[in-house]
Amino acid sequence: MMAAVLELSQGDELQQAQQALVHLVQNGDLERIVHLARMMGAAGDAMTDEMVGRMAEVASDGLDLLDRVNRAEVAHALPAVSALVKNGDLDRIVHLARMLGAAGDAMSDEMVSRMAEIASGGLDLLDRVNRAELAKALPAISALVHNGDLERIVHIARMLGAAGDSMSDEMVTRLATLAADAMCLVDRAVRTGVMDRVLRVVEEMDNQHILTDFLHCLAGATEEAAKAPPPKGGIGGLWDLMKKPETQQTIQFLMLVGKHFRSCRLAH
Repeated sequence: MMAAVLELSQGDELQQAQQALVHLVQNGDLERIVHLARMMGAAGDAMTDEMVGRMAEVASDGLDLLDRVNRAEVAHALPAVSALVKNGDLDRIVHLARMLGAAGDAMSDEMVSRMAEIASGGLDLLDRVNRAELAKALPAISALVHNGDLERIVHIARMLGAAGDSMSDEMVTRLATLAADAMCLVDRAVRTGVMDRVLRVVEEMDNQHILTDFLHCLAGATEEAAKAPPPKGGIGGLWDLMKKPETQQTIQFLMLVGKHFRSCRLAH
């Protein structure tokens, strides 16, 4: 029974093989296989042992490379590499690498050392800026640049620098002495209470508009004096001036001021 089954299965396989062979003969694949076998045989006959060893090494290295590519999952990067090739970025990367390589070949040890020092100094500067939180000052600096105040500050700094360069040691000493005396005077005025009293008087005068009225009076008198005719002189001219009510009111006001000032002085 078992032998019959085996013969039946072998017969089926033989029939399938015959059908496949007939198909190969009909589409010409059998002839191609024969030519390929002859070519491989001729190549094998022409290859020396050294060539066979090199081919085996190349095949081994290729299989090892494929294994590494598979284990590193480089296939996932193929779409990105394809995009780089398509848009020309890979060519640019190659040119950039060549340029950097040429720059590296052209640089001497001294240039490399200077570049390293510059990079180290730049990183140290960035670290100091970060630790000093200077980034918070950028909006204020931007506003200074936008409204032109930074340029004015630079001009003032240059002016002060030029003034400092033009000043001699004697001038610096006199200015320092003057500043020290002024500070001493201010300190005495504050300690003795003079400054407070002066400020109170000034505040009262401002509340009563005395200073403002006085300045307006000076401006009006200056303008009117420029337009007024010159005085006649003599007793007659003085008499005409004294007959005016405004002159008498002014003299009366000055007398009252003198009276009150005298009373204040006698009270002290």
